Parts: sequence; structure tokens; C-alpha cells
Amino acid sequence: NTIAWMPHGRAWKVIDPAEFETRILPQYYMQRNITSFHRQANGWGFRRILKGPDKGAFYNEYFLRAIPHLCKKMKRVGGAKTIEDANSSHEPNLWTISNEHPLPKTLPHDDMNYVALKTINQCIA
Repeated sequence: NTIAWMPHGRAWKVIDPAEFETRILPQYYMQRNITSFHRQANGWGFRRILKGPDKGAFYNEYFLRAIPHLCKKMKRVGGAKTIEDANSSHEPNLWTISNEHPLPKTLPHDDMNYVALKTINQCIA
């Protein structure tokens, strides 16, 4: 997998950055720089997790696996206002949240790369 949902479905992570830059970014985003992609994701309110089992993953409260209609609530942050990485002392524990409020397990397609990329693309492209 190049990009995948975390098992709880509340965050996604680039698993293979080199493959992501050479194969995925040019196909879906007309660029080849993962840093630019991260900046674009930050502009849509995604925050990067800095510690714990989800370290390096990105999350947004309106971007959840198997609930794609929520991304319509996402708004692009304008101008110089960008969302910084989550403060590690205030990061949500997405595993605890998922235990208390589980997400649906069903997906419209079996390929996790396809589902993650299609949903990200619908929201930020």
C-alpha cells in the first residue's frame, strides 16, 4: 500500500513516500512534491499526528472512512492561515474515540488505496 486508512478509519497515512511522489501525486494532483501535498492537506484542515500509534498520519474531524459525505463540511483555510500539526500534548486519541464511537466497516470498494485516494481527491483537489 502506498497510502492507507489507519485501522480505526479516522486518519490516513502515506506508507511509501517515494512511491507516493513518483506514481500517485502526478496521477491525481499534477505535482511530484510530498511537502506541497502536505501543505495542501493542511490548508483543508488536516492535522498531522506527532506521537503514538498514529504518528505521521493525518486527520480531520470531517474526513472519516466510509462516511464520505462529511467531507462536504470541510472548508479551505484562506490566505496565510494554515492548520499547524497537532500539538502533541493536545492530540486526540483516535483509538479511544473509535472504541466509544465506532465507524462503519463497509467500504464502497475493496481496494483501500483506491478508497483513500478517491476520498482525499474529492475533498482537496
